[in-house]
Amino acid sequence: MAAVAIVVSACARAPVQASCEFRSAHELAFTAPDAADTIVAESRGEACDKAVGLLVIRAADGYPIWSWSAPLSHRFGNVFAPDDTEHMVSFLEAWAQPEITTTQSAPAWDTLVPAQTTLDQLTYEDVRARDLPMLCHFSGTARQTCVFWEPAAGGAGHMLDRDAEEPEE
Repeated sequence: MAAVAIVVSACARAPVQASCEFRSAHELAFTAPDAADTIVAESRGEACDKAVGLLVIRAADGYPIWSWSAPLSHRFGNVFAPDDTEHMVSFLEAWAQPEITTTQSAPAWDTLVPAQTTLDQLTYEDVRARDLPMLCHFSGTARQTCVFWEPAAGGAGHMLDRDAEEPEE
């Protein structure tokens, strides 16, 4: 039994004191014009240059309907210094304010570049024609991911990825 205790104690990890854990939360109307949905943008990491970003959209009842995450330095570049908390907080505040339009504003199928959407042509054109709510959030440097709200399924689906102008800070 002593050997087991040594192995178990050897696997125990000291708690990590994270220094770049921040969040920005906002109410938004995505699932319906008068909905009280929420969006939360978070950073998690021991240092801001090593943080993972997490974006979660929840319906008014709290049910998660879309999430996106990635190491921020891989998607947005090396823009954060290890202790750059002020920049991280302002980044999260801007990230948590996505663009909301409708699927009719998405480009026509014949103008898409390969791999810009994961939908097949019939589905893409159907979703676009139905003029559903569409939310576009930044998912990289000058890059947005756009998702649509499908009321019949009660969830959001990936519409397309696109180049986008970054907001001025």
